[in-house]
Amino acid sequence: MAEEIDDNDFYRENFSADTDWEVFNAQLGDLLRKWEVDVDIGVPLQPEEIFHCKWQIETKTLDMLHNGIAVDYYEAQLAEREPPAEGQTAAGERCLQRTNCHHDLMCNWNSFGPPIRKSSELHTLARIYGLRRFVVLHPAGGGNNYMRSPSEFNFILSAAAVVAAEVSSVVPIFVQIHDPKWNFYMGVSLAPALRTNFRLIGLEQTPEDCRYLTGLLTLFHDKLPALYPRDAKISVRTTYSLDAVRIRMPLYVPFNCYTEDIAIDGDVERLDVQNFYALPHGYAPESSTESYLVYTWPELSENVAFDSEMRTDFVPAKAPLGKIYLSVEAFSYLTLCLSDYQAVGKVSRSLESFVGRNFSGISSGAEHTNPLDKLTEHKLTGRRAERSNYELPSQAGLTKSLPGPMNESELTELLAYLFPDMHPQMALYPYSKQSFKDKFDPMRIKGAVADSLVSRLSCLLATCHAHLGGVESMAQVWAAFTRQLRVLWDNSLTVPGTAPGFPDTRTCLLHQKLQMLNVCVERRVHREALGKRKQQQQPQPEPEPQQQLSEDEDEGEFYDCDEPTSATSGSPTRAVLSLKPEGRLKRLGEQRLLDEPEEFLYIPQTQEPVPKTEDQLHDDAEVMLQLGPGSGLSTQMMCTSLLSDMEAFKAANPRGKMEDFIRWYSPKDWEEVENANGSTTQQLSVRMTTEGNTWQKVWQQAQPVPVARQRRLFDDTNEALKVLHYLETRNMSEIYALTVMPALHTALLKLIDIYSNAHVEDVFSSHIEQLLSDLCRLSRSHSNEPPNLEAFLSNLAELERRFYQFKCFERLAGYPKRSNLAQIKQQFAEILKNENSCTIVNKKLAATSDLASAGSLYDILSPKLEQDISNRLISKDYVIRLDGDTKATEKGLYMGPQFMRAIVTGDKLRLCGAFTESTTFV
Repeated sequence: MAEEIDDNDFYRENFSADTDWEVFNAQLGDLLRKWEVDVDIGVPLQPEEIFHCKWQIETKTLDMLHNGIAVDYYEAQLAEREPPAEGQTAAGERCLQRTNCHHDLMCNWNSFGPPIRKSSELHTLARIYGLRRFVVLHPAGGGNNYMRSPSEFNFILSAAAVVAAEVSSVVPIFVQIHDPKWNFYMGVSLAPALRTNFRLIGLEQTPEDCRYLTGLLTLFHDKLPALYPRDAKISVRTTYSLDAVRIRMPLYVPFNCYTEDIAIDGDVERLDVQNFYALPHGYAPESSTESYLVYTWPELSENVAFDSEMRTDFVPAKAPLGKIYLSVEAFSYLTLCLSDYQAVGKVSRSLESFVGRNFSGISSGAEHTNPLDKLTEHKLTGRRAERSNYELPSQAGLTKSLPGPMNESELTELLAYLFPDMHPQMALYPYSKQSFKDKFDPMRIKGAVADSLVSRLSCLLATCHAHLGGVESMAQVWAAFTRQLRVLWDNSLTVPGTAPGFPDTRTCLLHQKLQMLNVCVERRVHREALGKRKQQQQPQPEPEPQQQLSEDEDEGEFYDCDEPTSATSGSPTRAVLSLKPEGRLKRLGEQRLLDEPEEFLYIPQTQEPVPKTEDQLHDDAEVMLQLGPGSGLSTQMMCTSLLSDMEAFKAANPRGKMEDFIRWYSPKDWEEVENANGSTTQQLSVRMTTEGNTWQKVWQQAQPVPVARQRRLFDDTNEALKVLHYLETRNMSEIYALTVMPALHTALLKLIDIYSNAHVEDVFSSHIEQLLSDLCRLSRSHSNEPPNLEAFLSNLAELERRFYQFKCFERLAGYPKRSNLAQIKQQFAEILKNENSCTIVNKKLAATSDLASAGSLYDILSPKLEQDISNRLISKDYVIRLDGDTKATEKGLYMGPQFMRAIVTGDKLRLCGAFTESTTFV
């Protein structure tokens, strides 16, 4: 039986199949070719360019033994400039074996970046080595998914080295090992005859020899693969920490409704404001500014400086370059208030759900009257006649029965701020009439006039939401606000703090609604006053009771034309000639009627234009689009005002015709035409004589009705009730949409006021103008969705952090005793420009006195270092570079660049090496 078994069928293995390692290499090679890592074209780096430029980052995930390996590609987006000519290139730069990686390692201009790190900082490898391009391999996913064993390190690193050689990569490739928070990397970079090995290690306890430059130079030379004839170049930076500056700027909430006080250590400083704005200001107690003094020796020979445990030359007094860096953490209550206000935009609850259904109340004593008396009350002499005996309407019950976190006295105080004329006993901030006389700039923010009722209300709602009870207090204030508007309307009083005139579509919708309410009040008062005047001008004998009742019943808005009598019977021409002219305003110059040269042409009294708010215009436009241009209803909507004017013209000019009307109403359509014989005549334009012309149709329909007997085009009562109903039926998200832009605008005005009082408005003028431009764009967004304010609020918070930073810098620089404001503003402008840094020592420019003002700051800060310099030193950063002569060859061996960085922080040491070896004979 054993002889029948074929052993060839057992233990077969296909050695021609690709292994996982080879599959991974193929995928990595395709990815590197896509990123063109074999191309090495670039220009020399500018000073600190690597730390300030933008970066292009791409990430792909490859599969390796069922584990994801993320491959990240980093490339600096350098400024475009012309490459240097061949004659201008240094001798050491012309070697074909040298890549941009070698140039970056030897570039001492990018040795040290800002000591203050941000969340969006560049990669650790770019900070340490100054590389412009590199690739990083690491396990995909966060948490505990990282390489732990040397076998894993070597497995991935060998694959990277093999693939780099296959694709002729000139870009360094790194492998991240151990826990990612440690920032340990292994890497390799290849050139035609060179290989650079990158290693990063960290020690918790620094050996005594490696704490200073002397021991580090010994370690560096021991790592060199060959003996170099040149001396190494070193760059050193020492960083000192000053005491954190804390300034207490307590929370200020208007109206004294917020009594919480937080105890804060340190000096207390108030933010002065010239104008009152109902928004909080101040800074949280944890706000502070940390200061770092950084002294740099950009490039020295290894034999020039001495640094050991016994003595060191790297002290601040000998540094050729010194800078101060400021790191600020400030949280402004103003920005926090506006950020919290965004949450209201997602609250869809109605106003009634907070304050009840009957929150609008009953106006000015109407609750004590019999509703049936309203039916028999005279329209002109009843309730309106009683108004002459009072100064202000009753405010009783205005804030009662409104559930919410605020009591009645607190709510009354807020209403006194919104309506100071209605609460003279409590009013502290009357409206400035001059602000409403200034012309509104249509190219700025679509909001309202500064310190108007809309601005005050918007800020009040945001403050109530943040500090006085949340959304419930907002609803309480809004309900009281609408109640007050009803009181004003019922007593024919205009809304204060609102620009006069028709609704201005350049302002926000809430301001337009209040303007519309004011127009309704003005029309109502004018109409009733005119009716009273006519009654006084036409005295009649005292009628019988039944006759008086009939006259009251006939009073109304609609009037019928007179019935034809015997005097007017007969031909239509006689009837027209017998009509008595009515409603004449004045003569139109010396112009006369075309058919009656003896009669002048009179301008009729017409109804005033119909005001419209932005939403009404939008609704009318939608209706017109749905009806179409040929619809009779759309023609009627467009020609309502035209019909009224034609009827008034016919009443004022009974013998006039359409040509006479056009001469007054649209003079451009009365054209001069030259006949064939050369004489000049006048006639209607083509658009007026076209068959089926709308103007001709309306003229034929128009009857001679003076404006006194016409139906009102604008029903002020109906429109006012529409405005009140609109405001009373808004939900919380809609209230937020109506008020968020005026609140943001007022916040900027408040910052301008604070900065002006601090005499630093010129320092932040560019930032403020940028914020105003951004808010102008946001306020004029045509989207139905609420605008995204995250970027704007982030920039606003940054502006407020900068101001807190300036106040701390003032104190740090000894203002006002040891420095003046002009010097501080000049230095802080450099801090804003150079990303939180300011030069205090520059011996190269000292001779030209360019840093004369900075010298005073150095004199102020130096004594602080001299007192306890050893305790304030937080880190020392050494960079050692050694480059071989690119022209010299020794048996075909090229000496490549060598690099090592040592960072000593307390007892910890971090060594970062990039040592190059020749591969000519490998």
